[in-house]
Amino acid sequence: MPFDWTQEQHATLARFRDIGTEIAAAERDARTPAGFDQAGWTRLGQEGLWDMIVPETYGGDGHGWWHFSAALEGLASSIRRPALLLSVIAQAGMVRALERYGTATQQDRYFGAILRGELSATAIAEPGTGTDVRSIATKLVEHGDGYRLTGSKFNIAHAPLARFILVVTRIETLGRRNTALVIVDRDQPGMTVAEPDRKLGLDDLPTGALHFDDCPITRGQLLGEPGAGLGNLIDIISLGRLYYGLVAAQVTAPYLRDAINYCRDRRSFDSTIDAHQYVQRRLVDLQIGIERGTWLARGALAQLLTDHPQALMTCSIAKLVGAQDLVDGALGLVRLYGSLGYQAGPVAAFASDALGFMSVGGTEEMHRKNIFNQMMRAG
Repeated sequence: MPFDWTQEQHATLARFRDIGTEIAAAERDARTPAGFDQAGWTRLGQEGLWDMIVPETYGGDGHGWWHFSAALEGLASSIRRPALLLSVIAQAGMVRALERYGTATQQDRYFGAILRGELSATAIAEPGTGTDVRSIATKLVEHGDGYRLTGSKFNIAHAPLARFILVVTRIETLGRRNTALVIVDRDQPGMTVAEPDRKLGLDDLPTGALHFDDCPITRGQLLGEPGAGLGNLIDIISLGRLYYGLVAAQVTAPYLRDAINYCRDRRSFDSTIDAHQYVQRRLVDLQIGIERGTWLARGALAQLLTDHPQALMTCSIAKLVGAQDLVDGALGLVRLYGSLGYQAGPVAAFASDALGFMSVGGTEEMHRKNIFNQMMRAG
């Protein structure tokens, strides 16, 4: 595990920190419309974000996951609103899926789409089961030379906009391995996309439901072997889990800087409030959360990229700790600013967005169950 970035990675982190600042300024100045930040998304592609992790064979530049992580850390530390970061994480997961399990045909087609900036989605959750993959009802049934896909997904990030989607489904196979992964395109016959969801926060991360009504699926649309989908999916989404932890930590950084300046100027009881220990504690807790989440995420990435036996557990810990620290920190900011923090504005919006991290990428309960299961296997 590297304990510091290389000189080139430092430069990339700084460059994407500046890009994040510019994207945040465009949103603050209302130069971007409400909803998904297409201008910001396009900018990230133009700046070479996807080139870093798409294999060189398919048009990437060969920098790899650590370089990408430096860029993501820099971006997260300045962009202020986390929705675009969550879009980046979702797309990075698709890159890993294709890199690890895609056929040459799938890689050629979809790596090219990613480099062109086309949004993808990963459809796991269902109305009755959430992200409990073993209990999902969506089914893939053999039909002639291919399959038919039937079922529903909900709360899927990018569903209203995605050009291609990785769908998690059940499939009948010999033995207990009964999960499959299927890639469908936007124009997939039999697929219906519902209206975008209305949420408490993260309104610039479009989510929605998908319905599959006897969709014809070719064998070439399967990602990986039929029945091997559960293990492959866990490997894919573990990357997202650690990145949720990383961005949850870093997205707090500009708000901490603002809070320090506010506390230096705000007076109460004959002194600026930064002289009061209870205020100092709130600021220190924010810094601890940033450091804890960042280093946990880096450690999880090192384990995941080397197939360490504890990688899946550490990725869940990174997500769990990062999300909790983010929510605690955001609510602490509301308390720190008092009525100013509760009024419509950047702090209140940040708190609303932060609460979304309690469910995005899996709930606390789900991750604690996963961590416990990993502990029992190791014991």
